[in-house]
Amino acid sequence: MKAPRPRPTPAPRRPDAPTQPDLTGDAAARLAAIVDASDDAIVTEPLDGIITLRHHTRGARCIVNQMKAPRPRPTPAPRRPDAPTQPDLPGDAAARLAAIVDASDDAIVTETLDGIITSWNHAAERMYGWPASAALGRHVTLIIPPERYGEEADVLARVRAGEVVDHFETVRVTKDGHLVDISLTVAPVKDSTGRIVGASKIARDITERRRSDETRARLAAIVDSSEDVIVSKTLNGVITSWNPAAERMFGWTAAEAIGQPITLIVPEERRAEEDEVIARIRRGERVEHFDTVRITRDRRLIDVSVTVSPVRDSAGGIVGASKIARDITEPRRIEEERRQLLSRERGAREEAERANRAKDEFLAVVSHELRTPLNGVFGWARMLQSADVDEPTRQRGLAAIVRGAAAQVRLIEDLLDVSRVVTGNLRLDLRRVELRNVIEAALETVRPEAAAKHIEIVEELDPSATVMGAADRLQQVLWNLLMNAVKFTPRRGRARVGLRRGETAAEITVTDSGEGIGPDVLPYIFDRFRQEDSSSTRAHAGLGLGLALVRHIVELHGGSVTAESPGKGRGATFVVRLPLAPPARGDGP
Repeated sequence: MKAPRPRPTPAPRRPDAPTQPDLTGDAAARLAAIVDASDDAIVTEPLDGIITLRHHTRGARCIVNQMKAPRPRPTPAPRRPDAPTQPDLPGDAAARLAAIVDASDDAIVTETLDGIITSWNHAAERMYGWPASAALGRHVTLIIPPERYGEEADVLARVRAGEVVDHFETVRVTKDGHLVDISLTVAPVKDSTGRIVGASKIARDITERRRSDETRARLAAIVDSSEDVIVSKTLNGVITSWNPAAERMFGWTAAEAIGQPITLIVPEERRAEEDEVIARIRRGERVEHFDTVRITRDRRLIDVSVTVSPVRDSAGGIVGASKIARDITEPRRIEEERRQLLSRERGAREEAERANRAKDEFLAVVSHELRTPLNGVFGWARMLQSADVDEPTRQRGLAAIVRGAAAQVRLIEDLLDVSRVVTGNLRLDLRRVELRNVIEAALETVRPEAAAKHIEIVEELDPSATVMGAADRLQQVLWNLLMNAVKFTPRRGRARVGLRRGETAAEITVTDSGEGIGPDVLPYIFDRFRQEDSSSTRAHAGLGLGLALVRHIVELHGGSVTAESPGKGRGATFVVRLPLAPPARGDGP
């Protein structure tokens, strides 16, 4: 390389102007090597905008818009095909290269093949903490941790062989002992004859990038290991990421889902929800714990809770949405079971409270029902003790005492029967029984009561319907039903009793035209201690045990009993079904 052309003496410079390195001899070659090794596009131009220097990045030519055509340059002498292209460095060219090196944000250092530092730019001072005056002439191990010395020997060996070391990630140490992650590009420095005389190193601090990479890797690991579905999409609804949990929940692999519209997993009837969510994301809002439904590849519907957040670019602009979805099918099922359990518990508590009230009311009724006939018995007995009672009065008193005692006997028998039912001690002596005879016997005991109120009882009885049963208990069932019909039917009313033989069961029907049963009472009509009117001023006497006994006795016979009523004032119908007895030996078909 020829000596540079004479240059005019420069004007005195300001004290704060940067010091330019001596650019004679190999210094210019080092600068040229640095420029050629850089990954950045390097262009220089004067104040009139004419491009005066550009370099080729490896693998791609830097494209620049020239404001004017470049000045003509002399034709270079022929060179060896394998010789590196060195920029022509006469005049101001070397100064421009020095300015480039000083302006670089990357640490640029040159060294001899023995590792002695020969240049050190401002970025190197900032990165490593050593000023140029302290670094120049020192061995490069000044900034290399001891455990990395072997790397340096390998790099210099490759440089001696003429290789370029690209983007070698390693660690350097600063003046105060801190470690710095760097990406290092090393290129040979050649003299004017093409002989390798040193190495040019460009170091870029990648601490932040490494930290960002580690953060991204951690986030990616979190996303991949999450049990929740994590999906991202563009503002146009195109899926851009799809974690393994999404694959498991929806059945689509990431390769199949990415690039597809998010409606892939949104049921048709839920598309409007998705539009509303995207509108909120565009406004920068976050949608939290939104319960909705999604659809899988095999068309199953899944209850999910979705949280959606805006995804922003480096400038803060919203470019998409991140969705976290959790399958709440099982929690929702558990919640529904809990709700049903609470409902049942509430119902049981209310039922227990009703039962307690019914018992209290029952005790009041028992007291009233026992005291009423007892008052009559006691009053007539005191009257009969008087010596001046005539015979007709005495007979009337005796009859009243008998009726009162009989009423008390029936009440006590009902109470005892209920106790037997509750304790399981109600025994039945089962025999073949003709229901027609049972019904007629019960009618005989009820007719006086019906006649007193001028109530007509109509009979529609099949001639034969045989069951296995206890005749006295079945007569008790019919007596209770018929007495209820008479009791609740107004004067000059009408009642009907029917018997019909079916293929497998006999059906007894008792119907009246009386007061009827309210719909709120009908479901509980066969419960113990239940009466539609249980007050002490009610119009009809009784303990409210008759229908409960009817149900228990019928069920002990393997049958069933039901009650129907169109409503208050429209009468009631009771239907008893009892299984027919098998044919007796010797009976014909």
